[in-house]
Amino acid sequence: MNTEVKILHSSCCAKGSPIKEQLEKLAQENNLSITIEELSEMQDTMVYGTMSFPSLVINGKVHAYKSFNSDAELLAALKAA
Repeated sequence: MNTEVKILHSSCCAKGSPIKEQLEKLAQENNLSITIEELSEMQDTMVYGTMSFPSLVINGKVHAYKSFNSDAELLAALKAA
């Protein structure tokens, strides 16, 4: 099963964040299939109703990235999706 992940950035932040690299590394190390998309345009990020950036949308569910205190917590969210 493929997990869809969207990284929501504020418009002032450039794409290519370390968050994407972290997600790719976790997916590779744990044999997960994920698709990652980065969004930073206001009209794209506002659809998800969050004002906390960066945020992750994992299979349609919004998570504040700062709520993940470790790779293990982020991995658990990816696996639960």
